[in-house]
Amino acid sequence: MSLTPNRVLAAHTVGKFLSAILTFAMLIQPMSVGAQNAVVPEVSETLTVKTGDLGVPAEPVQGPAIPPTVQEVLLSVCEARGYGEDCAKALLGMMWKESRNVGSAIGDGGRARGYFQIHYRLHKISLDCAQDLRCSAEWSLKYMERNGYPRYPSYAIQCHNGCNIRNGYAASALRHARRLWKEPMTLALAK
Repeated sequence: MSLTPNRVLAAHTVGKFLSAILTFAMLIQPMSVGAQNAVVPEVSETLTVKTGDLGVPAEPVQGPAIPPTVQEVLLSVCEARGYGEDCAKALLGMMWKESRNVGSAIGDGGRARGYFQIHYRLHKISLDCAQDLRCSAEWSLKYMERNGYPRYPSYAIQCHNGCNIRNGYAASALRHARRLWKEPMTLALAK
């Protein structure tokens, strides 16, 4: 028997037909699925699972911790030194003016680093501190205190950028603070 195109086509068609019949037979054949020793949770209006039955500890499960906002970190820094929201707003405005909330920001030819653009070598603080919001905010607040904060807040804020310089730094930082305070800001981590 020789293979002709018609015989090849006929064999192919028969093969497809048999394949379709077998597939159909498998689909309509009833299947039984058994679950032995399955634990079924009790259900009421709210789902209640008996954790002892599942071998899971009875402790509540908690999701990942929600990181604090920038405003919360700055407020905690200020509260630790006896100040309140005005202090945190000043720090927020300074941080925004200096780095736009970028912990890895570099300025002044590489001499200023972090959230508050601190000249870390000049002021003898670590690069890690300059790039950490809490640490650099604590340093900045102490620097403000050495320059008259809280008695002279505008002067103390200005001194972060250079004392006795009339460049509008303090006014600009305070404008940023008023604008940004009520918008929760996430912490931008240093890279």
